[in-house]
Amino acid sequence: TTFLQSIGALWVAVGLTVSLQAYGAPPFTAILVSVPVWALWVYITIPLRVMMTNLSYLCVDLFFKDITSRNTFKVPAKGPVLFVCAPHGNQLLDPLVVMRTCPRQAGFLCAAKTMRKRVVGTIATALDSIPVERAQDLKAPGKGLVAIDGETARGEGTAFTSEVRERDRVCVGGVEHVVEEVRSDTELRLRPARDPSAPASVGPSPYEIVPHVDSARLYEAVMERLGASECVGIFPEGGSHDRTELLPLKMGVALMALGAAARFPGVPIRIVPVGLHYFFGHRFRGSVLVDYGEPLEVPADLVRAYERGGAEMQEACQSLLRLVHQGIAAVTITAPDYKAMELFWMLRRLQTQVALQRAGKRPTLEEQVALTKAFSEGYDRLSRSPATARLIDKVSAYNRQLRLLGLRDYQVDRAYFHLGKRSLLRAGVLGARMLFNSLAALPGLLLGLPLLLATRYISKREQAKALKSSSVKIAARDVLATYKVLTSLLMTPLLHAVYTTAVWWYLDQRAATAYFFFSPFVCWGAVRCSESSRAAFREAWGYASYALLPSGRGELTRMREEVKQGVLQLVEDMGWMPPSSGSRSSLHPEGPGRDVLPQGAEPPEQWIGLCEALRAESLRKRGGLHKGGLGGPPPRGGLVADASGGPDKKGR
Repeated sequence: TTFLQSIGALWVAVGLTVSLQAYGAPPFTAILVSVPVWALWVYITIPLRVMMTNLSYLCVDLFFKDITSRNTFKVPAKGPVLFVCAPHGNQLLDPLVVMRTCPRQAGFLCAAKTMRKRVVGTIATALDSIPVERAQDLKAPGKGLVAIDGETARGEGTAFTSEVRERDRVCVGGVEHVVEEVRSDTELRLRPARDPSAPASVGPSPYEIVPHVDSARLYEAVMERLGASECVGIFPEGGSHDRTELLPLKMGVALMALGAAARFPGVPIRIVPVGLHYFFGHRFRGSVLVDYGEPLEVPADLVRAYERGGAEMQEACQSLLRLVHQGIAAVTITAPDYKAMELFWMLRRLQTQVALQRAGKRPTLEEQVALTKAFSEGYDRLSRSPATARLIDKVSAYNRQLRLLGLRDYQVDRAYFHLGKRSLLRAGVLGARMLFNSLAALPGLLLGLPLLLATRYISKREQAKALKSSSVKIAARDVLATYKVLTSLLMTPLLHAVYTTAVWWYLDQRAATAYFFFSPFVCWGAVRCSESSRAAFREAWGYASYALLPSGRGELTRMREEVKQGVLQLVEDMGWMPPSSGSRSSLHPEGPGRDVLPQGAEPPEQWIGLCEALRAESLRKRGGLHKGGLGGPPPRGGLVADASGGPDKKGR
């Protein structure tokens, strides 16, 4: 049926285009009139997921200048895989970047609030995302005022019976109270407060209602997908952020993995950690490296402990979460603060210049990340020493001086900045390069100016909103790239149609036809020319700074040499092994390993009830499968898709 519909739509589209021209209609008009039929043919012929996937990949490829992946061969080619990704630093673009580099097709968990949005929700649904309903997204102000007196809440002008349910939370003065019983429109019975520092009584105050969300359906959906040998992606930190360290991991990833392993015995549930490393990731034409870690199969002893329930089940969940955190720590770079991260970046820049001097080529992106990762792992041992503190201050002062002069670190070390005939010749070449590329980029930049202004305004507005509503974001840079891409996705076709109509109106149809088909290439060429022009400008600015501020040149060189010697000495104190030919550098931190379970993880009270319910449901369903005549561990072919990706009994 689909084949016949596709052939019919194609026949009508071609026939309409040709017939209109045969009756004297201009070619562009004929194509414009038949566009809806062509769109119908595309919709019938190409699956929606394929269209949305390729559209998402196109957006990612255009926004980022360089997308590099590392160790993709470690991803299992068959069987269920749970991808745990961190850090979650670029909101909606993070899953697209992972999907772009992943050799397996994966559906990611996505906030239900996001999926309810028209454009983003359509894309997320087409990409087979799993909605996650979060209680904080449903928070709403309550009617009237409420006063807290121990375990009783009394309202004034409230409507508790219609607004509040058992297990909902009432937030008063920043403190949340769990509702045990709704007694009337003006009275609630609360559970005892878990925080001993919380005030025992609060006077009449405005309040917010946080509804209880049953997460069981989410976990059921994830387990079913894993049982069908599909792949699921999750960001275990929860929400996105722009911090330099990982947020505490949520216990949900452990519940999903152990629940699926208990429900489908004999099916290996593998967890693959994925690290995301952005270089100016919130800016247009930034770079990103995706690092895949060693697959972890859920240990059988933890599954057995999970099945027994009680304290053993809790310990099994916590143990698996520790293993997940270890896997994520092996593929991510974390720093206690921004100054420490600046120190890591300085090491990477120095290593790049050392490699240029020794081997004559720059290290690859993954080699730079590997070195910085090793350095961050060994940094903890010496982070509290006075020498390290002084070095961090020197690095910060040096970076401030670079920003003041508008220079990059690599410009300070270049020998040709000694002014002379060669430098003057180089400056002339740079000037010609800037002039040519600027003139070549000017038409495309003028056409894209409304888009640039709109993306900047909308992304800054959403950044302010996100920062105001979050307690973990530093500057909310994690939302910038997302809204830049979404705004561009909506405005680019609209601008293209408006410009084409304007050309047709003021010139003629032939010019409009040429503009419609070739202006996208002009705009893309403008982007590439502007990148080249900016690079030439940065280098020329270095010459100008050195020529106009000769005293600053000497001071900057002295500061850089002090920083260089300090960083190299710190690396030597950590036990850095210089790279031999064909091998990567490594650091060997001494002492016992750190506790990988993050501080501030959820207390058992928040997930133990859900864990018990999921465990019982998994054992019940597994028992039902055995009674159905499968006997023993259920074979893959009888229940779900085989490892090759064929359809299961549900047609998936």
